[in-house]
Amino acid sequence: MRRVGCVGLLLCLVIVGCGGGGMSSSSSPPVSRGIKGENPTKEAATKAHLSPSDCLALAKLVEEGLGTELSRHSMPKPPLSRCRLEGEGTSINIYLDSGFAANRRYHNRIEETVQFNAPDPEKVPHPVPHVGERSAYNSAASWIPNLNSLLAVRGNRWLTVTISVRGKTDRELRDEATVLARAGFRLTAIG
Repeated sequence: MRRVGCVGLLLCLVIVGCGGGGMSSSSSPPVSRGIKGENPTKEAATKAHLSPSDCLALAKLVEEGLGTELSRHSMPKPPLSRCRLEGEGTSINIYLDSGFAANRRYHNRIEETVQFNAPDPEKVPHPVPHVGERSAYNSAASWIPNLNSLLAVRGNRWLTVTISVRGKTDRELRDEATVLARAGFRLTAIG
């Protein structure tokens, strides 16, 4: 009899501890998540974009460093805006993704790049400090050597710089992409 009473008491405690069944009127509804667990309030799309004047500022920055004039083409419509810079032996594309869950897409892209390309050091992301948002191991900005691409994220802005300049080393390309990414984040900061 004592065992039955203990088991009954234990079952009651388990049921009460699990919430007992219905939702009380003081409970708030669960947060609706996207298909990959995104939080709509923290990962909402923004109006951030690379404007034609931002593209001009980025072009001037590159021209000062290279000493050559570049043509530019701006596609400023959010959530995916782009600035293309071209000149003799030079091709640079700067993309800004400010759409819903851009931060999550950035991290998924980095993870997939590692999964599909390890252990080749030319194909995996290399962390770049002081470009993306603060993060452990500088994981918010990565240089992928074989793509000549720097990918970085700050909040819900994912910025990608692809760069090709004749005669420049991998390190020089990464450093130039770093300068452009920092400037891109500065130019597109909202508020």
